[in-house]
Amino acid sequence: MAIDRNRLKLLIGDIDELFESFSAPMGERVRDWIQTAIMGPAFAELREFIEQSRPPVLFLAGRSGHGKSSVINALAGKKIAQTGHVKPTTPQALAHLITFPERFATWQVVDSRGIFETSPPGGAPSPDAAAALAGAMLKHRPDVVLHVISMPEVRALSNDLRVMSDLMRDLRKKTGGDTPLVVVLSKPDIIGNPREWPPERYSRKAAQIKEAIDYFVSDGLQLRAGFRPLDLNTPYRGYEFEPNARNVFCVVPLFAYEEDEPWNVEMLVQAIGERLPKSARLDFYQAQQRKEFLRRLSDSIIKRFAAIATAVGSSPIPVADIAVLTPLQLMMIAVIAGLSCQQLSLSSATQYLTAAGLNVGGAVGMRTAAQQLIKLIPGAGAVVSGGIAGAGTYALGKSAQTYFFSGELRKPEEFEQE
Repeated sequence: MAIDRNRLKLLIGDIDELFESFSAPMGERVRDWIQTAIMGPAFAELREFIEQSRPPVLFLAGRSGHGKSSVINALAGKKIAQTGHVKPTTPQALAHLITFPERFATWQVVDSRGIFETSPPGGAPSPDAAAALAGAMLKHRPDVVLHVISMPEVRALSNDLRVMSDLMRDLRKKTGGDTPLVVVLSKPDIIGNPREWPPERYSRKAAQIKEAIDYFVSDGLQLRAGFRPLDLNTPYRGYEFEPNARNVFCVVPLFAYEEDEPWNVEMLVQAIGERLPKSARLDFYQAQQRKEFLRRLSDSIIKRFAAIATAVGSSPIPVADIAVLTPLQLMMIAVIAGLSCQQLSLSSATQYLTAAGLNVGGAVGMRTAAQQLIKLIPGAGAVVSGGIAGAGTYALGKSAQTYFFSGELRKPEEFEQE
């Protein structure tokens, strides 16, 4: 299960109905203000996060046989591209729309197969081939460009690196923004003895991979400073870069064969995901069902909803009961549940309420339980303040997050100081 966009309208309808039941006894002025200040921004957040999300556009560049298909398969967690050597017949880029129906996600992957093959290994692509690649990038406007290079061949591909650098610079001028370029160094197992794998078990292999990456950065990219390990504990897992003349954001080694478990794919997911626009992250992470990254998305939802609650609590219009924030909080809990691969619905929120000890049963039970949410809010009194409303909503969200993602029920009070 994952967030199904088609269920968003149902969730908003349920929350809106719940809001009406809470606001019925209030005066029209207060009702209108709550509808504008609470429900309006909350619904807008959901629509931006869910309805306006879109497939990520990943652009693959590199020579045939260097592992482009294997990279996509490793990222997706399933076979979606044919691997093996394919003789290129055209320098045109081919766009593929890859769907993950059971995960309500879609990717657009553009394969520039054939463009670099118009020149021999070690030779620069022809001007026509480079122009075709530049045109394809401009046409598809990728979120991230993945330049896949076989690690054993990095010494022979300096011309490819130069051309890619020029193309990325040209794309930046024409689009007015930086498109992240991530270099994926495939086939690291071939460095040294192929039987010595994985590098965590063979210190010599780990040293050889790091040596190959360092050579690639210093001699291939000709960068001597302005970069740091993606993982400080294991520096052979790749580097991230400050703005540089080569327009490279990250260099990540990746082992990805169909018969074996991929190695270092989590680091590549991190490198790509952190550089995607917010609108493209939901599909990217949901397709992979990687809970650690979906949990990060839920962190952003919690912070955004807590900010709305803070604004509500700070309003000069008197609102005497923190229960008016309940629809906002239930909506937040439902989204957290959806990101954890539960159903995006009010019933998922009631699952947490029941676990937290609130009596839930039917519509009346939901209203009763919702009104009792005040008991879960640390430090809440009869009058709402911005600090209490924001901190309480944040703590409630973190408690729900721990419940859905870890199966552990922790009281919101435990998250007060975060």
